[in-house]
Amino acid sequence: MSPLPAHLQQATRARTEKADKRARAALTQLAKAAEPVSFTAVARKAAVSTAFLYKHPELRTLIERHRTKSGPVPDVRSPEVGTSSTSAAVRALSARLAQEQRAHHQEVTQLRKALEVAQGENLTLRRRLARYEAE
Repeated sequence: MSPLPAHLQQATRARTEKADKRARAALTQLAKAAEPVSFTAVARKAAVSTAFLYKHPELRTLIERHRTKSGPVPDVRSPEVGTSSTSAAVRALSARLAQEQRAHHQEVTQLRKALEVAQGENLTLRRRLARYEAE
């Protein structure tokens, strides 16, 4: 695969630099406001992904340093968070997964029963064959 053209490399670098600046500004704002510092909080405030923060060692170190200064991050689960589209998607996927698990369990049960029947028939046929060969 060929490398990206120079103009695309430059655009990527510029986008990354802007995201880096937003993340640093968000971290500073959270620290000055004495709000809990976490990867999620910085990502939300800077409009970047948590993966972006984790992948950049310098940002990661800064966030971890601020996080230890501010103490443990409180549990932020609330009714509003439970009704977000992300939570709804997780619930929908969980329900679908549970349904598929039930279907697979039923299929495995049916296949085991069929296997038991086939093994019984096989045993019966072997016994008949043994009687005919003995004669």
